[in-house]
Amino acid sequence: MTVVLIMICIVLMGIIGIMITEVRRINRELNYINAHDTNAEVTTNTGWPLFSRLAQSVNFSLIKTRAARLKQVEQEKQIKQMLTNLTHDIKTPLTVAIGYIQLLDKNRQNNDNHHQYQRIENNLLEVNYYLHYLMDFNLLQEKNAQLSLSEVDVSKALEGELFNYYDDLTAKGLEMTINIKPAVTIQTDKTLLERVFQNLISNLLKYADGQVVISLQEKDATHFQITFKNQTARPLLANRQSPNRFVTEDVTQTNQSVGLGLDIVRSLITTLGGRFRIQHEDGYFVVMLTFRYQAG
Repeated sequence: MTVVLIMICIVLMGIIGIMITEVRRINRELNYINAHDTNAEVTTNTGWPLFSRLAQSVNFSLIKTRAARLKQVEQEKQIKQMLTNLTHDIKTPLTVAIGYIQLLDKNRQNNDNHHQYQRIENNLLEVNYYLHYLMDFNLLQEKNAQLSLSEVDVSKALEGELFNYYDDLTAKGLEMTINIKPAVTIQTDKTLLERVFQNLISNLLKYADGQVVISLQEKDATHFQITFKNQTARPLLANRQSPNRFVTEDVTQTNQSVGLGLDIVRSLITTLGGRFRIQHEDGYFVVMLTFRYQAG
């Protein structure tokens, strides 16, 4: 009797050992499948119905998950393409409409319709303002897949964008103080970096009042900092519902406008590997961008 019990125990221990080994092997296969982009499926080395059914169920779930992922990727591509087409389709007639209203205002015979023309133009420019952010969002989605890295002279890039907006900044009557350290270069995506500067300068044109300070200076031995600092009567506040969104409070109107430009800038800077920080101090709104110097 004792011998029989010993034999039964040995057999049971063998069965349990095989089961544990099989479960561990299936777990390793699942970990590999989850960690890699592969169409592999879970297999079983035993002919036991229990493990065969387990493998079939796991593989069925894997197939459904892959199909859902492929469907999601395809839907995202379609949405991106739709947004790209939409922004380009809106951009052309919007630009034409702005040009026509400016021409009508310039050629008017009297001052009776000036206010109406100005209001229409402002509304069209507002639409154009947010359309640019939608285009930037599309660009950001494309660049997230792969950055086009090259050696970029950040100093020249910033100076170039300021020169492009010189007439607009002058027309707004801003008191500009610019202090840019020359020949600061890093490996980055030039297109995204230029979009960062364009968005921040656009925010100056929309919200700045009085003095503006723009600087590019060394922060420490391994980092440099770009600062956009401007006076404003409309402090930018963190949205309580979403800490990553910003709201500009317009003291001359009852409505509030979402600071989409700063959302875009934050995302662009994160994609480029930099740090983004904002603060409001003594009537000044400050945006600080920090980058690491190029190694070597």
